[in-house]
Amino acid sequence: MATILESKTALSVVADTEREGKDADAFDLRLERRLVRKMDMYIIPVYMITYMFSFIDRVNIGNAKVAGLAHDLHLQGSEYNVAVSIFYVTYVIFEIPLTVLLKLVGPSRLSWSLITIFSGFLQNYTGFIIVRLLLGLCESAFFPSLNLYVSMFWKRDEIAKRAIALMVSMSLAGAFGGLLAYGLVQMDGIGGYAGWRWLYFIEGLISFVFAVACFWLLPDNPETAYFLTSEERELGKKRLISQGNYEEFSFQDVKAALKSPICWLSSVVQIAACVQVYSMSTFLPIIVNGLGYSSLQSQYLTIPVYITGALGVFAAGYIADYYQARAPILLSFSLPVIAGYATLLGTDNPAVNYFGCYLVVFGSYVYPGLNLTWLNGNTAPHYKRAAAVAMNQTIGNIGGIIAGQIYLARESPRYKTGHAVSLSGLSLAWVVTWILWAHLRRENGKKEQQIRDDVKDAGRGDTKLDFKYQL
Repeated sequence: MATILESKTALSVVADTEREGKDADAFDLRLERRLVRKMDMYIIPVYMITYMFSFIDRVNIGNAKVAGLAHDLHLQGSEYNVAVSIFYVTYVIFEIPLTVLLKLVGPSRLSWSLITIFSGFLQNYTGFIIVRLLLGLCESAFFPSLNLYVSMFWKRDEIAKRAIALMVSMSLAGAFGGLLAYGLVQMDGIGGYAGWRWLYFIEGLISFVFAVACFWLLPDNPETAYFLTSEERELGKKRLISQGNYEEFSFQDVKAALKSPICWLSSVVQIAACVQVYSMSTFLPIIVNGLGYSSLQSQYLTIPVYITGALGVFAAGYIADYYQARAPILLSFSLPVIAGYATLLGTDNPAVNYFGCYLVVFGSYVYPGLNLTWLNGNTAPHYKRAAAVAMNQTIGNIGGIIAGQIYLARESPRYKTGHAVSLSGLSLAWVVTWILWAHLRRENGKKEQQIRDDVKDAGRGDTKLDFKYQL
């Protein structure tokens, strides 16, 4: 009898212990969900709005041209195209060093907010070029740093939706920029300034005010997040230790990124995709204007096109995180873009071409955004990731230099060279994506075989045997 009672008591103790363990696990899970939810609520809207204004300041050159910039600055020949491309020269040169410095100086102290409003005072081509070079310098580390910033708060299996939000911002920048342009260019003549000058004045001022606010709104990491409790801050740090975010800086990590075939293949995808997305983002108002619509109509007709792009990239990010898939989403969402360019190249019907713009923009922002997210999640530790992201963007943004040269005024309204080169770039990205996907599958297979063979793990970061590459 005593034995039976002792057994019941022992079983009761075990059951209580298991129940307590489950309760503890449930509590930790609830705490983690609350932490992630709070970071989503406080951080994502801020960096989305910040990047939206940053991108507006970059691509409103297209809206400004339609509103009379080229005429007022007496631009001739290819001078406008040169001004579009020259932005990416300083952008490319300073991208790697400033992005690698992100972890050392903290994201809230980077000069992403230094976007000039003085473009509205431009009088000639020389000043135009100088302003574009300075703008490229100020924005050079902004996009890769924000992608890296995401990995400083969320885990690698959580970052697709959060990072792709930046591409949603890019698309919304086109829509909101078109809406602003529609209103602001109607201020033409107020104060003696042309409408396109007011476009720069007002957009620059809004961008500046919000950038200043970001010094307080964006924390550098979970430990300094003003909206988290001490318990949540500690959990935020623990979640990221396994991601390599608290490693000491090492040039070996930078070298490892530069030697990685994953980084190089991803960079080839990025430059090919950026030719397409930057050209469409900059020239869409001009393309629509060339279809026979007036300057004012061209400003507001771009708005629904860009909103379609925002919906497309949001859907891609959600699906990519839900299924933990990268390559299949990239390949799938490129298909409507290909169909859109085929439409633009195949007919001169204005209504059909306008519909083709919807197809192109629907998938345009998916490739550069999700490709960078793919690289972000497949690279560790932190400084290797920082170097890889910066390298990817440095090479990718060379595509911006190419993009500025392919839509030629003399080919209006068909712009066959621009459409053909953009389609070729996307096709190259499509092919290299297949190669990168096969490479990652092979690397995962090698790691699994080494684990089965009980091989000693001598890797670091993403080369460790227990690090599985996302596909």
